[in-house]
Amino acid sequence: MNLQPTFRIHLADPLGLADAPFIVTTAYTQAAGLAHAEWFLVVPEGKGMLFAQRNTLDSKSFPDAHVKLDEELLLNEVLDQAKLRLRRYILENKGDAAPLLLAKQIELQHTDHNHLARLWMRGSYCGCLSEIRAKSRCTALIDTLVWIHGLPMLAAEDL
Repeated sequence: MNLQPTFRIHLADPLGLADAPFIVTTAYTQAAGLAHAEWFLVVPEGKGMLFAQRNTLDSKSFPDAHVKLDEELLLNEVLDQAKLRLRRYILENKGDAAPLLLAKQIELQHTDHNHLARLWMRGSYCGCLSEIRAKSRCTALIDTLVWIHGLPMLAAEDL
C-alpha cells in the first residue's frame, strides 16, 4: 500500500479573544510499507502552544476485509485524536470557562494552506509553524511550509 502524501488544515472555534486553534493532519507512507499519520494542534495563547503526535501502522498486518486503509481513514483518525487533545487542553487550562466550552461538540471548519500563509505573513505563531515543519515527515506539508517560510511578513503600522 502506498499513500499519497497529503495534509489537511482545520479551524476550531476561538477559545476566547485569541485566534482560533487549528489542527494540521497528515497521511503518508514511508519505507517498508509503514503508513504514517500525524496531527499538529496549535492553541493560540501567548506565542502559540503546539501539541503533536505521529501514528504508525504496519499496513501489511492490516486485514483486507471490511475497512479500506487509505488516506481518508488515517486523516479522520488523527483528526479525532487532535480534537480529543484540544478538549483535554480546554479542561486543564480554561478553569471556570471549561464546562461552557466543552458543553458542545468541537466544530471544525476545513481550510487550506492559505490560512498558514496568512498566519506567517502577519507574524502569528511562526515558531509553531517552524516546529511543525521540523517535526513532520509528510513531504507535501514540508514543501508547503518551506514555501510559506519564504513569504515576506506584512509591515503593519497604526494610523
